[in-house]
Amino acid sequence: MAVAGSGSPRARRTRASRVRVSTPTAPAAGGPSSDDSERQGQERLAWLDIPRSGKISETIARDILDDIVVRKLPPGTMLSSEAVMLDRYGVGRASLREALRILEIHGLIKIKPGPRGGPVVAEVTSADLGRSATFFFHAVGATFADLLGARLAIEPLMAGLAASNLTAEGAEELNRALVDHERDATRPASSWGRTSAGFHVIVNGLSGNKVLDLLGRALLDIHAARSQTEFPVSGRGDVSRAHQRIAQAILDGDADVAEQRMRRHVQAQIANVRQTRPELLDELIDWR
Repeated sequence: MAVAGSGSPRARRTRASRVRVSTPTAPAAGGPSSDDSERQGQERLAWLDIPRSGKISETIARDILDDIVVRKLPPGTMLSSEAVMLDRYGVGRASLREALRILEIHGLIKIKPGPRGGPVVAEVTSADLGRSATFFFHAVGATFADLLGARLAIEPLMAGLAASNLTAEGAEELNRALVDHERDATRPASSWGRTSAGFHVIVNGLSGNKVLDLLGRALLDIHAARSQTEFPVSGRGDVSRAHQRIAQAILDGDADVAEQRMRRHVQAQIANVRQTRPELLDELIDWR
């Protein structure tokens, strides 16, 4: 990782935090001029640009994450030893360990035990985001119905984006998903459930928007963990046909149709929950 020198994120934040903004002085007896008023307004607004000072451990956690992203370190990469990090970031052992703990809680690193252990880059997954999100969903009293509403809002949008941004590789992936549907049509419910959810994951990814993709997958993870949906063989045909129609619109590059078909599909899923598991709708999304 790059040493946290003058161009490092921490150095930039430190310099920003030292910026001084002059306090407006009282106007002269003759009253402030328009220039004075404008300057004073700019000085007041300038305070909004000064970052809030946070705990040292949070600052170091951000710097470590910055380094991982900038260097494009793949999962499984061992980070520097504690001694090297202490020197690199110029902090105490307690602050560094707390920073690593923050990253571990968020699933961004794993601490490998043993004499040759230490912090290791972990694969970022939607499950990590989902786990963190349920904390806040629980805190604000969000329900399963809110979750379904969020899916209905963003999944059609992602299907439309997938149609607009489709690549040759994406088309191959989508066609493979349809083959998997045929293969798993009569397999156990667990296999079919993974295949069905996997189609939505693929469409999310084809949207080309990393924020929507990760958020959409996290919502699917939360849904799957709480709904325990049954997948009788008799009802799989409708789902498979809906997925095929959505896929065809995406393959045709028709964003409007892809969005409409995904909306109808998610609406059908919501209707199924209302019919088979209505008690879920008012259930709070607990933190887990």
